[in-house]
Amino acid sequence: MLIQRGIAQQVEIISEPVLDSIVEATARENKENAFLQGYRIQIHFGSDRKSALDAKTKFLQLFPETEAYLIYQQPYFKVRVGDYRTRYEAQATYKKLISEFEKMFIVPDRINLPKL
Repeated sequence: MLIQRGIAQQVEIISEPVLDSIVEATARENKENAFLQGYRIQIHFGSDRKSALDAKTKFLQLFPETEAYLIYQQPYFKVRVGDYRTRYEAQATYKKLISEFEKMFIVPDRINLPKL
């Protein structure tokens, strides 16, 4: 019920069942695919799982508020960090990490949506 200048009005919403099912399917798909194209910084690449875990732990000690991801693509382990929407955002963190990690680079990746 809407009230506008002291006058009560009723609004009736008429919808088609087909449209309702499309809206529900779209909402469900958006929840399942909560990502977008962006950038991450790859701080480790190698076949040794322990060294990958060590790199991830070291990063999380330095930047506990930033996400770190361990990825296995046979036969290599990769550690990628951050969820940056632009390469410029990633470069700011990259500059802070230069003295901590030897071989790292910015890579395009599917990133998680920012937390609201």
